[in-house]
Amino acid sequence: MHKTIKTVQLCEINVSDRVFVVTDGRGIAALQSAIVSCDLLQPPCLWRARAEEPYKIVCGYLRMLALQNLGRQQLRAWVFDPETAQASLLECALQENLSHRTFNQVEIANALQRLLALFPRDVVLSEWLPRFGLSASGRMLERFLGLCSLEEEPRMALVAGTLTEASAVRLCSYSSDDRLAIFALMQQLHLSAGKQAELLESLEDLARRDVVALCDVVSSDDIVRVCSDVSLNRVQKTDRVRHILRTRRFPRLQAAELRFASALKELNIPSGIRIMPPPGFEGRKFKAEITFASAEELHRRSRELLLADRMQVFKRLCAE
Repeated sequence: MHKTIKTVQLCEINVSDRVFVVTDGRGIAALQSAIVSCDLLQPPCLWRARAEEPYKIVCGYLRMLALQNLGRQQLRAWVFDPETAQASLLECALQENLSHRTFNQVEIANALQRLLALFPRDVVLSEWLPRFGLSASGRMLERFLGLCSLEEEPRMALVAGTLTEASAVRLCSYSSDDRLAIFALMQQLHLSAGKQAELLESLEDLARRDVVALCDVVSSDDIVRVCSDVSLNRVQKTDRVRHILRTRRFPRLQAAELRFASALKELNIPSGIRIMPPPGFEGRKFKAEITFASAEELHRRSRELLLADRMQVFKRLCAE
């Protein structure tokens, strides 16, 4: 690929044309400061098919944005010959970036989408996925291509790490209305990776059971009421929304928990003794945990636990 260094007017460059650009979710503040201090050390690469057309950016998209912000009128740039194939230009753009940085998930998705438009699928699978550190499988390719359907805010959350890749892939399978409604809810909550998965699974399960749209589950009155309560912080809202969804999803489990809590209150268990139900109230094995510092204390607490008036409540509890 032949290229020459030229002085180009910034107005001759179409910065919004991203046919070769996959960069996403990166700031330019540090780069802009570096240009102010040391000028532009590495010229961007440009290309256009005909002299009357604006230039397209091949490499150096962020550099171009920084120069634009600084009010520069012209720059020195490498310009590829007009007859250079677009597949070669895209390959050059990707290889130049891969040489000095790791792509985020959104950038990988953008790159794979661009590559499929110019290269055979088997070439993208066998040659390009491994270059991004991915397994050369069709399933992996489709997983990343799905991320291209994400709107701007979910994409940025994925890049920032507040939305997990697994959750992002799951969101991609929803309609746009459902996806935006669920993402808006997630933004109001404090969700770890595990809680994100739990939330999406609960919403899917309820929508499937009640034959309603996911956005209808999200917009239910009780969830909206919790999220609009300014007296609650994000952690408190998270706990309450999880409780609402869990109660709706497992009404029998909720009833069992309430009966168990009522029984514990009636038992009036002293400190140092803890009674635990079977996990998920499945099975018949309860647990009793006794904390003690001496043999005498163990003996006393064991006797307290097995007082006659408590035995009747225990029998009723275990019989349910």
